[in-house]
Amino acid sequence: MKMIFMNHRSWAPIFLFPLMLAACHGNSKKDNQKAVVPTGTKDSLTVEKAVDLPFLSTETYVSGIISRRLAIENALPGKTPESAVLLYRSFALYVDTALLGITANESKWLDEYVNYGYSKEKQQVMPPANVAKRIELLATAGIEPWSIGEGYTELRTQPGFYTHLFKNSLPADYKAFLQLQADEDTVLYNADAGLMISFNEVGKRTLNWEKFLDTYPNSIFAPTAKELYERYCRDYLFGEDNTMSFDDRMDLNSLVPENKKEYLSFIQLHGNTKTAALVKQFLDLLNTEKTYDELQVHMQAAIAGVYSGLVSLLPPQPEFRAEQVEALTKAVYDTVPAEVEISQGNNESMERALDSLLYFQQDNNLYCVAIFTNRGKSGGAPVSGWVDVWAFKKTGDHWQTVDHLLNAGGGGMYGNSGYFDKLIRMGSRTTGIVISGGITHMGSNVSWDDLIALTNDKLTPVMNIVTNNMYEGGNGVQKCNLNKWMLQHNGEQENDDLVIVPSSCIGSNVPLDRVTVPYKNGRYNVPAAFQDKGI
Repeated sequence: MKMIFMNHRSWAPIFLFPLMLAACHGNSKKDNQKAVVPTGTKDSLTVEKAVDLPFLSTETYVSGIISRRLAIENALPGKTPESAVLLYRSFALYVDTALLGITANESKWLDEYVNYGYSKEKQQVMPPANVAKRIELLATAGIEPWSIGEGYTELRTQPGFYTHLFKNSLPADYKAFLQLQADEDTVLYNADAGLMISFNEVGKRTLNWEKFLDTYPNSIFAPTAKELYERYCRDYLFGEDNTMSFDDRMDLNSLVPENKKEYLSFIQLHGNTKTAALVKQFLDLLNTEKTYDELQVHMQAAIAGVYSGLVSLLPPQPEFRAEQVEALTKAVYDTVPAEVEISQGNNESMERALDSLLYFQQDNNLYCVAIFTNRGKSGGAPVSGWVDVWAFKKTGDHWQTVDHLLNAGGGGMYGNSGYFDKLIRMGSRTTGIVISGGITHMGSNVSWDDLIALTNDKLTPVMNIVTNNMYEGGNGVQKCNLNKWMLQHNGEQENDDLVIVPSSCIGSNVPLDRVTVPYKNGRYNVPAAFQDKGI
């Protein structure tokens, strides 16, 4: 389950917060191109100064991986787990960089790999002799071609690449995480918008990551493990476009019989797990939800809440639906201009839509949060979209507005409004509403999350964090920051801590640090380095 850039054809040096990492040269064959070379055998993760190097060939990259691997094998005996972590990070970053460079070098036959014949007898692809030699060379460094569907082939490290090298040298959470990923990478998970493994196997993966998160809640890998857990939960319950768990999205009674049998068996076998509770909730909601979209919104919020403090969503309240929400919001929206000025003398017409309604209990009160998207009608630039958040509370038999935030978060360019992501528990008396936004403009590809807190009948912005910031110039990607985050209860205060893990943007997404930000003075004071949009 590795996430990598699919554009391998043009790469320039990559800079990642908080460290400057390795350089990838793609197919830029300048003789004096500068590269940043990390050493793989030091006890501290340091980076050499930029030096003049020629374009690196596949042979050079392969030799670099082999020599670093050998150096680590010799250095590991007697190392503490903490020292082994530094060796792992440095080596993994170099390998990820090398993979990008090698992929650019070998792009011609990689593009043709899908067309090579397959021998059922040998159970392998049979490439021409010249390509077979390239594959044999890569194998000496633990690299192999991997078909990922739709005619694409990528280069990757063999599944046991890191577990075989580091064995028991790393801390327990590193060892467990890398072993889980190695086990999963032995088979292709999905391709062509469909699952390539059974729903039963997807269910087993959710349990594996649930166990990891329960065992290592403070691991530096926890945000990534949480992402994997949530993805597997969603796929287990809903499938993917070409392997759906329903025969017809318009009919919630069309759950595939084999899937229903699988889910009932899962509950019986694993009834005391968090995942089993989600599966049971899913089956129960089939009898109360009206549409597939409502079911998805409900379950996605429940899944997201498992390791962020469960927010138990309630079924839609029949007496308070879109019509009533729009009636309560009309007085405010009647005062909002239908156009915004996006540049001097240039106005943009806006289109507003009710996107999501979520019902839940807090402080023994029944609440509803409504999310409105605002999009520039013509999709003009620059920023011309945003998300509004409204909160309503039921008092007696009546619903009333308790607060609202116009332009609460999200946003983007060319009419992008951003979108509602999830509802999470920030504390026993506070619910968090996560809104995501992003832009793609002039080489910049940036995404961010806004967190809005509902507490004491007030909506308050409490966090903005850039989750991805990539800049691609004429010579390829020149900057890439990836920041994963999650909330974590510390047992000492009402509101959870914010945990940020800056990570590598390439290959195996190597975590580089773990930063804890407490909830203080009504917000999370996110360091400026995690808020830089680069524009």
